[in-house]
Amino acid sequence: MNFSTQTMSAFRFYTVLPVLALALMLSPLLIAEETKPHTIHTRVNVAHRGASAAFPENTLSAYRGAVHAGADGGECDVFCSADGVVFLSHDRTPKRTMGGGDEDLTTLTFEQIRKFDAGVWKHERFKGEPVPSLDEFMLLLWGTTCHPVIEIKQVGIAADVIEVVRRNKMADVSTIISFHESVVRDVRRLEPELCVAWLYSENLRDKGTAEENAERLAEFLIGKSRELDIAILDLNHGLLSPQLVKLLNEADIHVWAWTVNDASAMERYLDWGVVSITTDRPELMTEILERRNRNR
Repeated sequence: MNFSTQTMSAFRFYTVLPVLALALMLSPLLIAEETKPHTIHTRVNVAHRGASAAFPENTLSAYRGAVHAGADGGECDVFCSADGVVFLSHDRTPKRTMGGGDEDLTTLTFEQIRKFDAGVWKHERFKGEPVPSLDEFMLLLWGTTCHPVIEIKQVGIAADVIEVVRRNKMADVSTIISFHESVVRDVRRLEPELCVAWLYSENLRDKGTAEENAERLAEFLIGKSRELDIAILDLNHGLLSPQLVKLLNEADIHVWAWTVNDASAMERYLDWGVVSITTDRPELMTEILERRNRNR
């Protein structure tokens, strides 16, 4: 190697060196960006479709009842109308709760959906309750201590839901939940600062002991949580065991449970370390929490 070649090699080395140093400095930032920190809300008393034991589910009356009952979360179910309005309904058809038939609500305009009566099926005194939009739901909860817990029932509308949440300036207090893995992924991608949980209800019990079954289910759920990049699992309460909750908590996964309407079960799950209970009877949950606080 002659002098000019050595000089050129040295020049290339010292030119590349600052670039390498900069890359090393930025790499932790890039990793942090990829992992996306989790927002975690603890909504201990979540009113399932509002205070739905006493009021027609997914109506504004039910959420007024939830606020009055002391719930700190109001769970609703949402779809999107044909003209782009996100609205509240657990079912995709109006047959069960709106006196309609087998129409697909997502193929109707919001004006058409508003013609259904969402209250009279529960009791005559609720006759005339309209199907609310997500905007109306959020406006009702605005300024209260009952915060939105929004279950997205329809794949492909995460962006529409997030837009409503942003428009109402409630991204910092809202939680998104869904059974659909693609919806959870969409929310994490579109709005990483939103609190999000995956709903799960399937039973993976085998013929082993309760402890072995808990370990098997925990392994599956922990793997799914890592895959979906979430820190909250919202589980059917029939899946719960003290071993399962302990294993998930040890993996830094917060456990929510649905739908619990029995007082002894509520007490038991709280003792196990469940941090949120969804119930049709938020007034009962409030009584239990107040009593537990007095006895501390």
